[in-house]
Amino acid sequence: MSALIVSGGPVFDGIRLIDADAVGVRDGAIVAVGSRADVRAALPGAPEHDAAGGLIAPSFADAHVHLGLVALEGLDCTLDDTGSEQACLERVRAHAAALADPQAWVRGGGWRAEWFAGGTPSRQALDAVVPDRPVLLLDSDRHGGWANSRALALAGIDRTTPDPPDGRIVRDADGDPQGTLREGAVDLVGRIAPQPTPEALAPGIRAAADHLLSLGITGWQEAALASFGSIPDFTDAYHLALHAGLRGRPTGAIWVPRGLTVDAVAEFVADVRARAERGDAAGFPTRTAKLMLDGIIESKTAALQGGYPDGSSGLRYFPDEVVHAVVAGLNAAGIPVHVHAIGDAAVTQALDAFAAAGPAARGVRNHIAHLQVVNPIDVPRFAATGTTVNAQALWACRSEVIRTVTEPLLGPERSAWQFPFGSLSRSGATLAMGSDWPVSEPEPWAAIGVAVTRQEAGHPEVAPLVAAEALPLEVALAAYTSGSHALIGDGSAGRLQVGAAADLAIADRNPFAADAAEITHTRTAWTVVAGELVSDRARPERTAGAAAASACPACA
Repeated sequence: MSALIVSGGPVFDGIRLIDADAVGVRDGAIVAVGSRADVRAALPGAPEHDAAGGLIAPSFADAHVHLGLVALEGLDCTLDDTGSEQACLERVRAHAAALADPQAWVRGGGWRAEWFAGGTPSRQALDAVVPDRPVLLLDSDRHGGWANSRALALAGIDRTTPDPPDGRIVRDADGDPQGTLREGAVDLVGRIAPQPTPEALAPGIRAAADHLLSLGITGWQEAALASFGSIPDFTDAYHLALHAGLRGRPTGAIWVPRGLTVDAVAEFVADVRARAERGDAAGFPTRTAKLMLDGIIESKTAALQGGYPDGSSGLRYFPDEVVHAVVAGLNAAGIPVHVHAIGDAAVTQALDAFAAAGPAARGVRNHIAHLQVVNPIDVPRFAATGTTVNAQALWACRSEVIRTVTEPLLGPERSAWQFPFGSLSRSGATLAMGSDWPVSEPEPWAAIGVAVTRQEAGHPEVAPLVAAEALPLEVALAAYTSGSHALIGDGSAGRLQVGAAADLAIADRNPFAADAAEITHTRTAWTVVAGELVSDRARPERTAGAAAASACPACA
């Protein structure tokens, strides 16, 4: 019998703070919650770990993350920390020179539009540093790409190439491809690039999972499983990682292909069900489908009802009839749909489909991620349709990009519709949270701090982004713990109550006793999965012999 007591800190049970200061665990499950004396009496002689005043809470679950991308980009040229066009180019030059194969593709990602004139890096700039082999680099949002002339030529992209239905080829004044590709246009190049094997990706997924554990995250949803464009299917790599000892509770969402037609929906649903059965057998549940409806605001590819200042309205990847058919078919088969929707038109399209699915939709955990712009008319429809809010709360602040790019594109009225988490919560919607790592950092406490303050950490001088949409700390913390675990799993984790799975995250302080601006600086001191201490990053001397999670190389 394995047993463990965690004591000496306030206890958040997954919904609220309770009158307790200890939690007792036996054989991977919680067996006692209460006073230190009562828990000790329930588990006499059990080893005890002192929280030293830090919050004792259920572990976090990341409801939207891409560990496969973290692993993929760990093999390639990482640009997230470069900070400028010149630094990007120097990093690419050095990476290309270090490759053993002189003909190998140069792959990578992480560049930001604001580092380049007009937000669009050019093929000529890449040609100057890598003229003799193809280069394809994804942007920081992973919704755009940057290619050199060699890659464009291999893909057959020239001035006569039409834009794909789901993307745009940025062109120069003469109509030639400029080097920047939007959304589905990236796939024109990505589909001819070689892909790494599952064996090459599996170690990176394990390392990324260990990094999540160090943050107190014990469950997560891999947000897109399929081979599309420049992205391989990470399913087999996950199976290998699990076989090699990956810890935690991963789940996955199977990608809905953009070319799907109404006639092919039944076949697709059958395939998802078959993949779900195989995933269950391998210990990697994939009982959700991922439906991406639009792009992002900053590249004017998010679907906006009122359009952009230049008259465009963004991209809609599926007609309404396909969205309704695939949602109805999946929900009837008991499969929830995980929707990417940034613009208000995409949010409305998803809610319309969930409403049309009727009782079948209420029987599954459909959810919409991102939700950057939501028409106030649609806010009460989340509770009415049983749609969970899958929030990436770290974005809900007036960052430099929001102030300089997003707000001018949206205008004052729609800027006030951004990330309406407070309104959604007050209307009765269920909330979950995730990070979208590697698009943004995976630290849960950083996101919770923004959800509570609507301000970017370290920038108190910048006004909050729609202060009325702030969440109380209890609500935000519940969303990232019990809310996310319930959304992506079977509900066994995410609560500190007798019988629940013993997944805990012990904080380095009590955020309920701190100023709201300090919440974002809270960190997980140690993490417990199924009753086992798996990460003790803050105070390793407490538990000699405990396994420490390896930091992900991409986060160094």
